[in-house]
Formats: sequence, structure tokens, C-alpha cells
Amino acid sequence: EKFKRMCDKSMIKKRYMHLTEEILKENPKICEYMAPSLDARQDIVVVEIPKLGKEAAQKAIKEWGQPKSKITHLVFCTTSGVDMPGADYQLTK
Repeated sequence: EKFKRMCDKSMIKKRYMHLTEEILKENPKICEYMAPSLDARQDIVVVEIPKLGKEAAQKAIKEWGQPKSKITHLVFCTTSGVDMPGADYQLTK
């Protein structure tokens, strides 16, 4: 009920999450209807968001065709990470 209210107020119509068979096997509550899985999902995104950001950055740099040393700014946006320092910091390391 609380999650539904949060989604209604945020105007979020759909949310997507990258899941693999391995992640699902390690976190069975994610597949169970009405199971408390928020902590499990947050633990997953703390690890997976920096990986996804790294892949996107590598692809963008390759398409750009310039050396990494010419990068002056990093714009990083996610609505999923709850860790500090966040995925943006992890990406710059």
C-alpha cells in the first residue's frame, strides 16, 4: 500500500529492473508475491547500477572518439541507488 502511494505521488508509471537468473536464484523473495523484497532489491542495485553506468560510459566514450583525458564533467542520473558515496562516485574511481 505504501509503495503504491509513493508511485502514485511520484507519477512513475513503470519501473524496470535488470535481473538475471543468478540474481533471482540468490534472492528468491524477489519472485514471491507480496514478499518483503525492498532490502534485497536495494542490495542488488547498489552493485549493479555502477556496472550499468560503466558500460554506458564506455560506450559513449567509444562513440565520442576522444581520449578519456578530455572529459571535464560527469552527468549521472539514477532514481535507484541509496548508497553513499553513490554510483557516480564509483564510476569516477
